[in-house]
Amino acid sequence: MHIPVLSTSRRPAALLVLAVLLWTVPVLVAQDLKPIQLPKPQVTGGMPLMQALAERKTTRAFLDKPLPQQTLSNLLWAAFGVNRPRTVRPSLGRTAPSGNNKQEVELYVVLAEGVYVYEAEANLLRPHLAGDLRAKIGEPPAGKAAVTLVYVAIAKEEFAQVDTGFIGQNVYLFAASEGLNAWFYSFWGKQDATTVAAALKLPEGKIPLYGQSVGYPPK
Repeated sequence: MHIPVLSTSRRPAALLVLAVLLWTVPVLVAQDLKPIQLPKPQVTGGMPLMQALAERKTTRAFLDKPLPQQTLSNLLWAAFGVNRPRTVRPSLGRTAPSGNNKQEVELYVVLAEGVYVYEAEANLLRPHLAGDLRAKIGEPPAGKAAVTLVYVAIAKEEFAQVDTGFIGQNVYLFAASEGLNAWFYSFWGKQDATTVAAALKLPEGKIPLYGQSVGYPPK
């Protein structure tokens, strides 16, 4: 059997072509994600507040089933959406408060098809990274959650930790109202903040503070 061998003069060119292909494949895959214009959130109805507080709990188990876009839109609006537009006040009013009204916490939305960033004013999911990264974000149960929210901020922002707590409680109350399971957690062990930041390819200077997985109860 004759096995062709590249001559030494052709090897550099072949290696260069291979390197270009390996570099461009992830980019092309990322371009497959399109922005998702979410439906207008439904801001009326739902469970009475006192009942939602009574039902609020942490549950670390999920059915691997996506949320309808309307439910996802409602969830993100409840978390940190816009409830007072710029026509009402100089800056956006949000469903959760923030220290000095900096609104510095970003919501990275991890779905089965990829990672998006929630643009609250446009009610839009902006593509960030293709691929199912749910299992790389939290402990094993997070791998089956319909959505995991990763709360991201610039490392030096002093109020971001507290602000994330406000957002997380909004998510818990929405989940209780909708009969969904929710789980708020920090990043540690094999999935520490450094590992999660690398998996999400976060811009330099930004760190993941906490994660929160939401989804249907397992059958």
